[in-house]
Amino acid sequence: MGLNWDDEGVDVGHIEGCEEVDYGDSEEEDRILSNCESGDREHGLLSDSEDEQSFHCSKSNPNEMIEISVGQEFDNVQHFRRVLESYVIKNGFDLNIIKNEKGRFRVKCSNEGCPWFIYAALVESGTKFRIQKLNNVHECNGVLENKEASYKWIASQFEGTLKNNPKMPVKAMKDELVSNLGIKASMKKMYRAKKRAMDKLNGNYANSYQRLRDYAQILKQSNPNTLVKMKFVSSFDKDRRPALKFQRFMLSFVALKNGFINGCRWFIGLDGYHLKGYFEGVLLSAVALDSNNGIFLIAICICESECADSWKWFLAILSEWLNIEDQSRVTFMTDRQKGILLGLEAYWHGATVRHCARHIFANLRSNHPDIIYRNLFWTTARATTEKEWEDDMKKIKTAKKDTQAVYDYLIKIDKKQWARHAFPDDVKVDHVTNNLTESWNSWLNEYRDKPVLTLMEFIRKKVMKRLYKRHSDARKWIGKLPPTVRRKLNVSRQEGRYVRVLMASEYEFEVMDENNKTFMVNMQNKTCDCGVYQICGIPCKHIIPCIALRHEDAADYVDKKLTVEAYLATYANIIHPLPDQILSPYVKARVGRPKIVRKREPGEEQGKRKTKQKCSSCEQPHKI
Repeated sequence: MGLNWDDEGVDVGHIEGCEEVDYGDSEEEDRILSNCESGDREHGLLSDSEDEQSFHCSKSNPNEMIEISVGQEFDNVQHFRRVLESYVIKNGFDLNIIKNEKGRFRVKCSNEGCPWFIYAALVESGTKFRIQKLNNVHECNGVLENKEASYKWIASQFEGTLKNNPKMPVKAMKDELVSNLGIKASMKKMYRAKKRAMDKLNGNYANSYQRLRDYAQILKQSNPNTLVKMKFVSSFDKDRRPALKFQRFMLSFVALKNGFINGCRWFIGLDGYHLKGYFEGVLLSAVALDSNNGIFLIAICICESECADSWKWFLAILSEWLNIEDQSRVTFMTDRQKGILLGLEAYWHGATVRHCARHIFANLRSNHPDIIYRNLFWTTARATTEKEWEDDMKKIKTAKKDTQAVYDYLIKIDKKQWARHAFPDDVKVDHVTNNLTESWNSWLNEYRDKPVLTLMEFIRKKVMKRLYKRHSDARKWIGKLPPTVRRKLNVSRQEGRYVRVLMASEYEFEVMDENNKTFMVNMQNKTCDCGVYQICGIPCKHIIPCIALRHEDAADYVDKKLTVEAYLATYANIIHPLPDQILSPYVKARVGRPKIVRKREPGEEQGKRKTKQKCSSCEQPHKI
């Protein structure tokens, strides 16, 4: 499966509209993703083309003025205009432009009677632009709301501030403009300035969607066989002409597919994450767990909404992409969203479906807010044996006079979908909540309001770096087990010191814990009556002393999907980096009729015509 879209043709070019962001790892991110445990121009001097090089002046010190004087030279007229614009704004007066040409420039103060004026022109060599005349004396009071301070100029002053604080209120920007630069501006102008600054920092939201096909093509060239699926729907543009409208974009890499198949437990968390950009939308995600309980991304999809149609589209492609023959070996964790359930039923035949216990409890609490049900519910959900579960359900049923409704609500839900003891024992994941997707969404929180291309690049670069880093770190580990698994095993060792073991045979044991409860252990079948070992794949406190009596290594009894070998297999592949630009770069259209005749070099003679021109009246040849 590869690149696929429904319309024909694609104009590939330089990737634009993507913000530069910090892709470094932080300790907080490692904590979130590395161990997901169970539980829980209006007026102005610049033209549009020149504005792209707008002059940046200091905004931290309002007394730090720009100095101009007769004889001062500039690279060209554009350079002069930029400096003059900032000089005028910083000194608080407006201009009356008398002459504004490429070779000469004359302006005066807009206040009637004020003698201030400046004249600058090209020097004789034509290489510099020089101030020829200047009367730098003002006899006016200046202005507070300076028309030369266009929204574009204001935007250029706040780029650095908004990069560090993108949620800075417009009112705060307006106040800072007054306090730092002594300039008053209308709220409308400030809103336009912030929008322009944010568009430059983030990339235009609409342009970001338009560049997705170019982005997909570049992904395919750098990472062959990458899964990129796009869907468009027929629509109309603002002029009512037929057009294609973006609907969905799905992405996964071969490194992610192989990492999941070869190293992860086949436990997939599904969730939708609402985006907060200009066009909003939803990010659908499928994530798994590595052997160290770290979050491992499988696939993502940006779509119009979290509906049945979008989930079916996503899950159908995911099923084809992973190509798992026996889908009954796969377990999904969901939030009981109807669209997810319909998609799993249609495209993942036989797969086990778990429901997040937190969502079940939220529905329960809305009708039964009594705190007594909270502890009882979670104890019931986490019970590891059927006997414990039944006893806890009876407690729920008899806790209060009106608890029959609570019991009836829970008993109608298939216990395989929320009760730990009933989970299939081949997945080796004891999660009763969808914590892994919640952690994944939390990791993305800072970028949920970014343009789609910025968001996709953030995810790609972070995942690319994490694949290498985790593989590199794991090669330094000592022993057979990842750190998280090893810690859990050590806890079982400590707790196992307080149990008594009776050896019935080489493989069968009777174990009595500190509460005088008896459990049967079968080393050959790798089972314990407590149910913990079968569900999570790590020896429990009852099995650890039995292993010791057999003089064996407890690490050998840990499930293979929870070993360092499995971890290295998960992160064995890489995502190849993308170039800054490949193929033809984006070219900005020039103003006016394009020139056809070649510009000749200095001293090059004009070519002679092969035919003589005739007069249109007498039809006689022109004399040269």
